[in-house]
Amino acid sequence: MRIVFAVVMALFVNHSFAKSIADVRIDGLLLMQPSKAFNIIGFKQGQQYDSDNVYSAINALFASGYFSDIQVYEENDVLIFDVVERPAIGDLTIEGNDLIATEDLEKGLKFSGLVVGETYKPDTINQIEQELQRQYFSQGRYSADVDIDVTPLPRNRVAVAIKIEEGDTAKIVHVNIVGNNSFSDEELTKNFLSVETGFFNPFSSADEYSKPKLQGDLDTLKSFYLDRGYLDYTLESSQVSISPDKRDVYIVINLNEGQPYNIGQLSLSGALPIDEDRVWKHIDHNTGDVFSRTQITRIIENISTELGDEGYLFTNVNIIPTKHDDLTVDLAYQISPGPKVYVRRINFKGNSETRDEVLRREMTQFEGSLATHSKIEASKRAIQRLGFFGAVDLQTQRVPGTSDQVDLVVSVEEQASGSIQASVGYSETNGTVLGFGVSKRNFLGTGNKLSFSANRTNQTQNYVLSYDNPYFTVDGVSRGYSVFYKTSDHDEDDVEDYDLDEIGASVSFGYPISDTQRLAFGATIKETGIDLGSNPSNETKDYIEEYGDSYNDLIANVTWTDSDLVGGLLPVDGYSTKLAFDVATPVGDQSYYKVALNSQRYWGLNESYLYLFRLKGRLGYGAGYGDTDRLPFFENYFAGGSRTVRGFSSSSLGPKNSYSDSTDTSAIGGNILLAGTAEFIFPMPMVEDHKSVRTSIFLDAGNVFTDYCYSGNTTCEEGIDFSEVRFSLGFNWTWITPIAPLSFNFAKALNSKTGDTTDFFQFQLGTTF
Repeated sequence: MRIVFAVVMALFVNHSFAKSIADVRIDGLLLMQPSKAFNIIGFKQGQQYDSDNVYSAINALFASGYFSDIQVYEENDVLIFDVVERPAIGDLTIEGNDLIATEDLEKGLKFSGLVVGETYKPDTINQIEQELQRQYFSQGRYSADVDIDVTPLPRNRVAVAIKIEEGDTAKIVHVNIVGNNSFSDEELTKNFLSVETGFFNPFSSADEYSKPKLQGDLDTLKSFYLDRGYLDYTLESSQVSISPDKRDVYIVINLNEGQPYNIGQLSLSGALPIDEDRVWKHIDHNTGDVFSRTQITRIIENISTELGDEGYLFTNVNIIPTKHDDLTVDLAYQISPGPKVYVRRINFKGNSETRDEVLRREMTQFEGSLATHSKIEASKRAIQRLGFFGAVDLQTQRVPGTSDQVDLVVSVEEQASGSIQASVGYSETNGTVLGFGVSKRNFLGTGNKLSFSANRTNQTQNYVLSYDNPYFTVDGVSRGYSVFYKTSDHDEDDVEDYDLDEIGASVSFGYPISDTQRLAFGATIKETGIDLGSNPSNETKDYIEEYGDSYNDLIANVTWTDSDLVGGLLPVDGYSTKLAFDVATPVGDQSYYKVALNSQRYWGLNESYLYLFRLKGRLGYGAGYGDTDRLPFFENYFAGGSRTVRGFSSSSLGPKNSYSDSTDTSAIGGNILLAGTAEFIFPMPMVEDHKSVRTSIFLDAGNVFTDYCYSGNTTCEEGIDFSEVRFSLGFNWTWITPIAPLSFNFAKALNSKTGDTTDFFQFQLGTTF
C-alpha cells in the first residue's frame, strides 16, 4: 500500500510512535553514487524511524546541494526517497575578461565547484557572480558587469556562460582631507599613489581608483604624521563617493592631527651580551628631538644587525613609549638577545640547472659556524651577483628541539643564462647581419662560461671562441682562454678605406682581492695585417709607410674590477667599475698602451626598484712609446652611436682624416675618449615583465680627441676641447629576448655642428648599453 509522506507524518504526529522499516530505497539517482546518498540520509535496514528522523534526512539531502526536489513515502515497509537531481554542468565558457587571466578564473571556479561534470548549484553561481563583481569593484571598475547565463542541455545538463564587461576604471576627481591644520593637502598627498586626474597624466594609471591603493595611501598618511611626532594622530574616517555614471570618484579623508611630541628620556635595558656603547652608537636621536617612527624603525634594525653579527640572530628589540602631558615621550629600548645561534645545515632550493657547489662556494656563511647577519646578507648578495637567478631569498629555519641551531634555506629562481642564436637581420651601422652563436654563462650548471660566435656583416667577419672558469682554484682564482679571428673591409663604411685582418689567442688569470673586487692578468698574441684600399687617408698611409702593414704583437694586460651589480643583464642596484691597462710589449712589432676606465652606478628611487637613476662614464687614453710615436690608427677610440653618444651616427664624431684630393673626410677616431650617460629608468605602462623589458630617458655626452695630428691636416686640433663635447637627449627601449638583448634608441642631437651626421633612430642587437 502506497502512503503519501504527508499522511505518514500526520500519523506520526497524532500517534507519536516509531516504526521499523524492512528496507530503504532511493529513486532518481543519476549522478550521485548511491553509497554517498545513503551516507547522507543515515537510514539502515531494520532501523526504527519517526518524523524527526525523516525531516533530518530530507534536510541533509537538500543541504548537500545536489537535489531540487525530494519526496518521501512508504510502500510495503520500504521507506522510499524519490529525488530529483540538479543538472550537471555540461559546458562552461568565459568571455570578456582581460584583466583577470582565464586560467586564474578557471582555477577559482574549480575550487568553488563550478567545473564541467559537477552538479549545477544556483547558490554557487550567485556567490561566484558576487565575488567577481567584488574583484572588479576593488580595482575601481564600478561600471563592470558580470552576467551568468544558464541554458538547459539534453540529458539533464546545463551550459554555463560567464559574460564579463570589465568597464573602465573610475577616475579620482578630487581628494579632500579634513582636519589638517598643520599641513596642507599638497604636502599630505605628495607621496600618494592615488592622484587626481588631470591633463598632464593621460597615460598614467595614478588617477585610477582602487581600494588597495587607497589603503596604502592611508598608511602613508599615518607614517607622515608619526614621522613628525604626531603620536596622537587618528584617522577618523574615509569616504569614497561615486558619480551616478560610475566613472568619477571623490575621496574624503577625515583625520585628527593631535600635537607633535619631542623625545624626553632615553633608556636601555636587557641582558646585553655586548658593550652598551655598541648599542648606543645606533641610537642617534637625542632628548629634545622630534619623534620619528621611521628613525626608530631604522635604529631597531641596526641594533638587531649589531647583535646578529655576534650570533644573536633572533634578537628582540622592543621600544616602550611613555607620553607626558608636556608633549614629551620617553623611549625605553628593551633588548632580549636570546642564545647564540649556529648554522646546522645549508639547503638550496630552486636550482634545477645550477649545481649546489656553484651556490655553496659563494657562501660566506658556513655550516657549523656561528650564524651572523652580515655573512648571511653577504652570501645573498654574492649569489645575486652571479647573474644566473631572477630572484634569491635566504631564510633561517629553527631546528626543532633546539634553541641555538638554525638551517639556512637558500631559494633561487633560475633564469636563462645562455642562448643558441642563428640570425639574419639588419643593423643601422653594419647593414645586413648574419650570425650564429652559442653562449652559456652557466655551462652545464658549473658556473663556467663558454661561448662561440660567428658573425658576418657587409664590412666585417668575426669569429670568437672563449672559455672562462671563475673558480679554477678553490680560492676563487679564475682562468680564461679565447681565440679569435676578425677581418674588416672599411671601404663601405664611414670610417676609412682599408682592410684589416686579425688573428690571435689570449689567456688570463683573475685573483679575488675582496668580495666584489678582482685583479686579472693576461696576455694576448695577435697577428695583424692591413691592406690599403684605392683611396686611403693621409693618416693611414703615413702610418703604413712608417711602420709597415703587418704586425706580430704580444699584448700584456692588467684589469681591476669592482662589481656589486644585482639584476643580471638589466641591473636594478649596485655599481661596477673596471680599470684596464693594455700594453703592446717591445718584443712585438709595435709599442703602445691603452688605459680604459668604465664605471656605472644604479640608484633605486622606490622600494620596488621600478624607478631607477643611472650614471655611466667611459674614459680612454692610448699612446705609443719607444719606437712607436703614436697609437695605431686601428686601435683608436670612436664616438657616436649606440655605445657612446646616441643621436649621432656610429663612429662619426671626433677628428677627421685628410686626403690629397677633394674626397669628403670621415672620422678617423682618436686616442682620447670621454663619454657619459645620465639615465632615468621607469616602467612601461601595461608591461608586466619588468625583468626583461626596460624603458628610460637618457642624456648622453661625449666625444673623442687626439694629441697627434697629421702635419697636413689643417682641420685637426690636438688636445681636449670641452666645447666640442656633443650632447643628445632621447628615449631607450630594451628587451631581453630569448635570443639576445635588443635595444631601440630614439635620440635628438642637441648641439650638432657642421660636419656631424645624426641618426634619430638607432638599434642594437646582442648587447645592452
